[in-house]
Amino acid sequence: MFKNFDARPRLLISAGISVIISLLLPSWLHLATRILCVWNVGTGCFLSLTLAKMVKATPNKMQRYAQHEYEGRIGIFTLIIIAACVSVLAIGFLLSDKTGISSTVLMLHIILSVITIVSSWLLVHTLFALQYAHNYYHNVSNDNIYQKAGGLDFPDDRDPDYWDFLYFSFVIGMTSQVSDIQTTSRSMRRLALIHGVISFFFNTSILAMGINIIASLI
Repeated sequence: MFKNFDARPRLLISAGISVIISLLLPSWLHLATRILCVWNVGTGCFLSLTLAKMVKATPNKMQRYAQHEYEGRIGIFTLIIIAACVSVLAIGFLLSDKTGISSTVLMLHIILSVITIVSSWLLVHTLFALQYAHNYYHNVSNDNIYQKAGGLDFPDDRDPDYWDFLYFSFVIGMTSQVSDIQTTSRSMRRLALIHGVISFFFNTSILAMGINIIASLI
């Protein structure tokens, strides 16, 4: 039952579909174009599967999932975040080479760049939402009494669902600061700090990419 919430099957499915797409893409495509196409397909698949699970999850299921989540989640979480950041940087290589390409191909490159920015941005903050939820519902021992770790103070004082954590995560992603939900533990503050720093540099990169895209149209 708990395996249904494990991210590994969703990651493997997304990776498998990405491999199939990479084999189907024509060989004459620019390397950066191929990479971004494969990345967007895999990201879209992973986000769709993840959001489908999040919609169905109740707080009780989320708490059980936090106790039985697979080992190595931090490594996979870190790897995906790095890959998302690298995918945004790959846009620069895609748009930097405009030699001998038609206006139609250039427009397709720009559309692909915009899709990459949106998909990578959504992926980063969705993953942080999952991490916040895991840290919140993970049980800790307090005088041999196990209780959920908490670490976030929600105004309505009820068990939050994934939508609450998505709200918290995306607010940090857009503003690099917390909202009306307050952090009350050291581990959550550290995670929010990392999230805020990544969001700042990620948003700065997106701004730079936006300027690059506008320059490509001139």
